[in-house]
Amino acid sequence: MNWVSKILSIQAVADKVVDQGLSLVIGYWNVEEDLGRLRRTSGHIYYLLTDAEERRCIEDESVINWLNRLKSVYFDTHDLLDEYQTAVKVHKHSTNVAASRKRKWYQKFPSIGPEWNLFQRRRFTSQIDAINSSLAEITENRKNLRLKGEDGKRRGSSHPSARPFQTGPSHDRARIIGRDDDKNEIVNLLIPAQTSASASAQKFTVVPIHGAPGIGKTTLAQMVCDDPRLDCFDIKAWVCLTERCDVRTAMKKIYEKMTGQMCDLRDLDTLQHSLRDYLKTRENKNNNKFLLVIDNFWATDWDYWEMLRVPLLAGGDGSKVLITTCNERTYKIMPGVIQRPSLKGLDEEDCWQLIQSLVGVINQDHEKLVPIGKQIARRCHGSPMAAKALGAVLNGRSQEEWSDVLSEMRALKDDINGVVLASLKISYHHLKYHLKRCFAYCSIFPNGYVFERDQLIRYWIAEGLIEPDGRRRLEAVGTKYFEELVWRSFFEKITIGTKGQNAKHFSRQIERYRMPSLMLDLAMEVSKYEFRSFESGKPLLEGNDDNSDQARYASVLQPKNTNTVKLECLEPYSNLRTLKFCHELNEGVVVLNSIQEPFFRKFMHLRILDMSNSDLNLVPDSVGELIHLRFLGLSNTKITTLPEKICDLFNLQTLELKGCLELAVLPEGLRRLINLRHLDLHLDWEVITDSTEVSLPQGIGDLEDLQTLTRFNVTSSDKGQFCNISELKNLNLRGDLCMLNLEKVSSGHAEKANLQGKQFIENLMLRWHSSALNDEQLQQQSEEVINFLQPHNWLRCLWIVNYPGTRFPDWMGDTSFSSLETIRISNCNNVSFLPLLGQLPRLKNLLIDNITVDMITMPGGFPSLEHLQLLNLSSLQSLYVENEIPKLKQIDVSDCPNLLELVVHRHLHDKIERENFPNLRITCVPLESN
Repeated sequence: MNWVSKILSIQAVADKVVDQGLSLVIGYWNVEEDLGRLRRTSGHIYYLLTDAEERRCIEDESVINWLNRLKSVYFDTHDLLDEYQTAVKVHKHSTNVAASRKRKWYQKFPSIGPEWNLFQRRRFTSQIDAINSSLAEITENRKNLRLKGEDGKRRGSSHPSARPFQTGPSHDRARIIGRDDDKNEIVNLLIPAQTSASASAQKFTVVPIHGAPGIGKTTLAQMVCDDPRLDCFDIKAWVCLTERCDVRTAMKKIYEKMTGQMCDLRDLDTLQHSLRDYLKTRENKNNNKFLLVIDNFWATDWDYWEMLRVPLLAGGDGSKVLITTCNERTYKIMPGVIQRPSLKGLDEEDCWQLIQSLVGVINQDHEKLVPIGKQIARRCHGSPMAAKALGAVLNGRSQEEWSDVLSEMRALKDDINGVVLASLKISYHHLKYHLKRCFAYCSIFPNGYVFERDQLIRYWIAEGLIEPDGRRRLEAVGTKYFEELVWRSFFEKITIGTKGQNAKHFSRQIERYRMPSLMLDLAMEVSKYEFRSFESGKPLLEGNDDNSDQARYASVLQPKNTNTVKLECLEPYSNLRTLKFCHELNEGVVVLNSIQEPFFRKFMHLRILDMSNSDLNLVPDSVGELIHLRFLGLSNTKITTLPEKICDLFNLQTLELKGCLELAVLPEGLRRLINLRHLDLHLDWEVITDSTEVSLPQGIGDLEDLQTLTRFNVTSSDKGQFCNISELKNLNLRGDLCMLNLEKVSSGHAEKANLQGKQFIENLMLRWHSSALNDEQLQQQSEEVINFLQPHNWLRCLWIVNYPGTRFPDWMGDTSFSSLETIRISNCNNVSFLPLLGQLPRLKNLLIDNITVDMITMPGGFPSLEHLQLLNLSSLQSLYVENEIPKLKQIDVSDCPNLLELVVHRHLHDKIERENFPNLRITCVPLESN
C-alpha cells in the first residue's frame, strides 16, 4: 500500500472515530433534553403505579414482582432528577453569592450551562442510559407476561359525595359503643368500697382487661379512667409498655407518671426505693391511694411483676392496678388479682352501630344498604378495630361497593384473629395511593414505638410522599394525611395520664402516637420489597436479600443485650433513602461508637438519616456529601459541635437537635441552608439553666422557609459573628420559642423581632440570666424589652423567668389573649405585685414560684382557672382568694415555710394540696359573701 493509500486509510479510521466521538459529545450536550424525557417517563410510571394500587386487585406474584421492579426504577429516576435539579438550583442561587464564597461552597455541584464539562455530562448520560436499559427490560417483561392496561380486577373508588373524614383521636368517645356494661363492672371493682373481702386483704388489688388483639382493651381502659367515680384516687397514672420493655424501663415510667417528675435514675434498686419513699412521705397525709394503669402488660415471668409490685406496697390501702394484656398468663401469676373473664367482642348490633358512626348519614338507598352493612358487621366477629376500619372504607360508597366489601369479607377465616388482620387489609386496599405510601413507610418503626405526629410528617415530606396541594404548606397537607389515617385507626393516640403531687410541667404536652401491633404487621407486609429491618446485624425478615437493590428504607434495632450496632449489615443496601437507628427499649441509647468517615459515602441516596438517641459524639464530614438529604436527626446525642460540611446540604429541610445538652455552637455557614424548614433545638423547659447555650450564627433571617426555631440564645452584640434577635423579624415561626439571655437585648432589637406578628407561636419562654436580677441598670431596660416582646394574642402558654423588672407589662392580663391557657412566673424577685390575670378568659393553669412577695391576692375573675400552684415562695405569709373561682380544681402549696394564712371559699377547702404545713390556718369564706 503506497503512502497515499495509508493516509486515506488512516483518515477513514480517524473520521470514524471522530464521528463516534462527535455522536457521544452531542449526546452529552443533549443531557437536559434526555432528562426532560426521563421526567415525563417518571410521571407515567407514577400514574401506572397509582392505577395498579388504587383500581386493580392484583394477586399474581409475577405481576407484583414486575410492578416492584418498575417502582425500583421509579426511585432511581427520582434520585437522578433530584440530583440534576439540585445542581440547577445551586447554580441559580450561587449567582447571588460572592465569587470567593462560591468557590468554597459549591465546588462539588456542577454548574448548568455551557461551562458544564464533558465528564459531568458523561456521568449523567451513563445513568440515563442505565435507567433506559432497565425500562426496556421491564417493557419486554411486560410483553412476556402479556400484561394489558385493563388487567386486574377493578376496585371501587370513593364516591364523589363522600363525607370528609372526621378528625380527632382514634378513641373518640362518640365512636365507643357497646362497652358501658364492661366499664361499669370494672369501675365497681376499682372503687375501694366495692372491693371484695378477699381482695381487700391485699395492700392493693389488680384488675385485668384481657382479650384478643383489636378487641378494644385500651379503649375500654381509657373509658374507665375517665369515669368521675374514680376521682377518689389521689394519684392516677397511665403507663404504656412496649414489647420487650425491660423491668428497669417499666419501673422508670411508673415512677415518672406517679410522681409527675422526670427521672434520670438508671439503677433499678434506686428507682424502687425512690418510688417507695415517695409514697411513704404521703402516708401521713392520707393521700397516697393510687390508681395505676399499665397498658400492654406483656411479661409472663413472676420476677418481672414482683420487681414492679414491691415499691407499690407503700401506697395507701384501697390502691388499684388496672392492666391490659393479650396474654392470660401475665395476670394469672399476680397476687391480689381479681379473676375476670376475657373481654368479649361486641355483638352484631353494636358492630353495626360502630360502622354507622363512621359511615355517617346513609342516603336514600338506606333500605338496601342496611342488610349489607349488618352482614359485614356480623363478619367483624365483635372486633371494634375491624368495625372501625371497615366503617371508614364504606364511608360515601355506593351499594355496589358495599357489596364488594361484603364479598371480600366472606372469604375471610371464621375467627377473630384471622378476621381482624384481614379486615385491616381490606381497609388498606381501599386507601388512596398517597395514603398507602405514607402508611407503608411507617414500617420503619419497631413494634410499640411511640412517635410524634410532626416528626412523622417531616419524614413523609423528606421522602416526597406528600403531594402538593395548591399553596398549602406541605406540613398542613401532611397533617391532613395523618388525621385521616388516625380516623381510619391505622394509628392510635397514646394517653398520658397523671395526677401526681408534683406535676409541674405546664408547657404544652406533645401528643404521641403508636401503631397497633396488627397495623405494624400489615405495614411490614405491604412494604416488604422496599423495607429492611435489622437486629444484631441480621435482617429480621428473611427472604429478600437477593433484591437488596430494591430496598429503600431501613431501621436498625439494637437489642438491650448487645454492645454496639453492627453497621456492616447495611453495606449491600446502597440505594437506601431512609436509615433510622432505634433501641429495643424505645428509650434506650443506641451504641454506635464512632462512625468512620467514609461510611456514609456508601449511601449517597439517603434523604433521611436519623441517628437520634445514640451515643454519637462526632458527626462525620461525609454526611455533608449526601446531596439528597432532607432530614438529619441528631436529637439526644452527645455532639458538641457540627461540622461546617453540614452547610453543604442544600436540600436539608429538617435539622433535629432536641436534647443535645452539650451542643454549644452551630456552624457558621448555616445561612446557606436556604431550604431549611425546621431547626429543632428543643430542651425540656424544666432543665434549662443559666448555662444553657447554643450560639446561632448570623444569617438566620435569610432562611425564609424556616418555621421551627425552638430555642434562641441571645449573644452579646460585640460578637458580630452571631445572630441578633432582630433577624427574627421576617420569619414566620410556629410552635415553641424559648428566648434566653434577654438581658443582652436592646429595646430597639426587641421591637424589630416582631413577636406580635408571629401568630403561630403557641408556647413562649422569656428568660433572663439570673445575674440580671441584681443589676439595677437592667431593670428599666428589661421593662422596655418585655413590652416590645409582646406576643401574638393566639399564644397558649407563657413562662417568664428571672425577669429583672419591677412591674409586669400590661399586655399580660389583656383580654385579647383569648387562647392563653397557662402562665408560669419564676424567679422574678424584683416585682412587688403580680400582674392582673383574672380577666384572661381561658387561663387554666397558673404557677408562681421563687418570687419575693409576702401576700398574694386573687381578687376574682379567673373564669377558667383549674389549677393554682405555689412553689418555693419563702416570703409568702398570706394567700387570699377573695371571690369564687368557679372551675378551680386544685391548689398546690409547696416549700412556702412562712405561709400562715389561707383564705378561700368553702368549696375549695378539700382541693388544697399542701406539704409540711400542719399549722396552716385555713379560713373558709361562704359563697354568699360575694
